[in-house]
Amino acid sequence: MNLVQRVAGAAIGVLLIVVGLVFASVVLAAGAAIALLVWAWLWWRTRDLRRAAQRADGTVIEGEFRVEREVSRLDEPPR
Repeated sequence: MNLVQRVAGAAIGVLLIVVGLVFASVVLAAGAAIALLVWAWLWWRTRDLRRAAQRADGTVIEGEFRVEREVSRLDEPPR
Protein backbone atom coordinates (compact mmCIF):
# COMPACT_ATOMS: atom_id res chain seq x y z
CA MET A 1 0.00 0.00 0.00
CA ASN A 2 1.21 3.44 -0.70
CA LEU A 3 1.16 6.36 1.70
CA VAL A 4 -2.00 7.94 0.24
CA GLN A 5 -4.04 4.80 0.84
CA ARG A 6 -2.80 4.50 4.41
CA VAL A 7 -3.63 8.13 5.20
CA ALA A 8 -7.04 7.83 3.55
CA GLY A 9 -7.76 4.62 5.48
CA ALA A 10 -6.77 6.23 8.77
CA ALA A 11 -8.89 9.31 8.03
CA ILE A 12 -11.91 7.21 7.12
CA GLY A 13 -11.41 5.11 10.27
CA VAL A 14 -11.26 8.19 12.48
CA LEU A 15 -14.30 9.64 10.71
CA LEU A 16 -16.30 6.44 11.27
CA ILE A 17 -15.36 6.38 14.96
CA VAL A 18 -16.46 10.01 15.37
CA VAL A 19 -19.74 9.35 13.53
CA GLY A 20 -20.34 6.29 15.73
CA LEU A 21 -19.75 8.29 18.90
CA VAL A 22 -22.10 11.06 17.74
CA PHE A 23 -24.78 8.49 16.87
CA ALA A 24 -24.37 6.76 20.23
CA SER A 25 -24.62 10.05 22.11
CA VAL A 26 -27.81 10.97 20.24
CA VAL A 27 -29.33 7.57 20.99
CA LEU A 28 -28.37 7.79 24.68
CA ALA A 29 -29.74 11.34 24.94
CA ALA A 30 -33.02 10.25 23.35
CA GLY A 31 -33.22 7.30 25.74
CA ALA A 32 -32.59 9.56 28.71
CA ALA A 33 -35.28 11.97 27.52
CA ILE A 34 -37.79 9.14 27.09
CA ALA A 35 -36.94 7.75 30.54
CA LEU A 36 -37.42 11.21 32.05
CA LEU A 37 -40.80 11.57 30.36
CA VAL A 38 -41.93 8.14 31.60
CA TRP A 39 -40.79 8.97 35.14
CA ALA A 40 -42.60 12.33 35.06
CA TRP A 41 -45.77 10.69 33.74
CA LEU A 42 -45.70 8.02 36.48
CA TRP A 43 -44.98 10.66 39.14
CA TRP A 44 -47.93 12.74 37.92
CA ARG A 45 -50.31 9.76 37.73
CA THR A 46 -49.47 8.56 41.27
CA ARG A 47 -49.74 11.92 43.02
CA ASP A 48 -53.22 11.10 44.36
CA LEU A 49 -51.89 7.87 45.87
CA ARG A 50 -49.11 9.77 47.62
CA ARG A 51 -51.60 12.28 49.02
CA ALA A 52 -53.86 9.49 50.26
CA ALA A 53 -50.91 7.78 51.91
CA GLN A 54 -50.02 10.99 53.74
CA ARG A 55 -53.60 11.35 54.99
CA ALA A 56 -53.76 7.75 56.25
CA ASP A 57 -54.00 7.34 60.02
CA GLY A 58 -50.99 5.01 60.13
CA THR A 59 -52.91 1.84 61.03
CA VAL A 60 -50.93 -1.24 60.15
CA ILE A 61 -52.61 -4.62 60.12
CA GLU A 62 -49.97 -7.18 60.90
CA GLY A 63 -50.25 -10.93 60.84
CA GLU A 64 -48.76 -14.22 59.83
CA PHE A 65 -49.90 -16.92 57.51
CA ARG A 66 -48.86 -20.42 56.71
CA VAL A 67 -49.53 -22.43 53.59
CA GLU A 68 -50.24 -26.04 54.43
CA ARG A 69 -50.36 -28.44 51.60
CA GLU A 70 -51.99 -31.80 52.00
CA VAL A 71 -49.35 -34.45 51.47
CA SER A 72 -50.36 -38.04 51.01
CA ARG A 73 -47.92 -40.84 51.70
CA LEU A 74 -47.80 -44.05 49.75
CA ASP A 75 -48.15 -46.20 52.87
CA GLU A 76 -51.33 -44.41 54.07
CA PRO A 77 -54.77 -45.20 52.64
CA PRO A 78 -56.37 -42.31 50.74
CA ARG A 79 -58.76 -40.12 52.72
